[in-house]
Amino acid sequence: MIRLSPGRLGTVIAVAAIMCMNWGCSEEPAAPGSGNDVTLDPPPAGEGFQVVIGPFSAPVGEEVQKNYFQKLPNDEEIYVTKIEFRFNSGSHHFNIFKSDDLDVADHVEDTFNALAWESWDMVAASQKGDFTWTLPPGVAVKFNPRQQMIFQTHYVNAATQKTPTNRGKAIVNFWTTKKENVTSLVGATFSNNKTIAIPAFSSATFCKVVQPLDHDVNLLLMTGHFHSRGKTFTVGHWDGTKLTDTIYHSGNWDDPPILQFGTPLTIRAGDSIAYFTTYENRTEDVIKFGPHVEYEEHANLFTFYYPGLSNGKAVYDFNGGFLVETHKL
Repeated sequence: MIRLSPGRLGTVIAVAAIMCMNWGCSEEPAAPGSGNDVTLDPPPAGEGFQVVIGPFSAPVGEEVQKNYFQKLPNDEEIYVTKIEFRFNSGSHHFNIFKSDDLDVADHVEDTFNALAWESWDMVAASQKGDFTWTLPPGVAVKFNPRQQMIFQTHYVNAATQKTPTNRGKAIVNFWTTKKENVTSLVGATFSNNKTIAIPAFSSATFCKVVQPLDHDVNLLLMTGHFHSRGKTFTVGHWDGTKLTDTIYHSGNWDDPPILQFGTPLTIRAGDSIAYFTTYENRTEDVIKFGPHVEYEEHANLFTFYYPGLSNGKAVYDFNGGFLVETHKL
């Protein structure tokens, strides 16, 4: 279990200020109004630690995505059993990745480019600015000493979404347990359907069959993700022609449900899971897959389960997908 001295804890909580001093945040000063930023008490000493990202400017009329490259403060292996998210209103998503291979200097990148997926493993994700992910007894996420991380935050302050304070900020609490309490580690699959191309003034439905796993897993959490043209997002077992049940359903693009399974749902090795996404494009342009909320669309599925792969890697499933039907609005 990590035990932070008061000095170390203060360093972690003040990580945003350190970033600004070392990484040139003064070139893009945060907007005034810090009193409106989100707050969250850190875990008590010996029970976990806190990471603060930002604050940073989210100007009116813009989308901002930042990757914060930094290391966790732990000097020994830790096992995390609960993750708390808090972030300012206007965030489109907050994704957490780790690397067991890279050692990168602390810095911040403003970019919508994809990560080098072979080097980074997804740990957790949320579109909700007030969300707590609690794992069942015996299940944890493992972090190495001084684990290399990316904290990715995306803010939208334009037509589709607003950032009322013109500032982005995120806080994450990691709650830990002793190694002897852990019997299984979490795995993650991040799937997306890049075949999306929604014709002008049309409704279109697409399907993506998720890459099967080679061992039985117990689902812990599932959430879907699309942008403002999205109308429905449905996940279920796939028999080769249709869904045979409904595991997850969302009809709310900017506040999609995050399904935590009170009783983990078992998915057998080789089982086919698929998801259908339906969109309405009321513009004269073809809307294609891409990261920008204002003028592109997504069809992303996040699943977390145990046990994870034996090598500890996340699964990235970015191939396949097809159009089911389309019609004019």
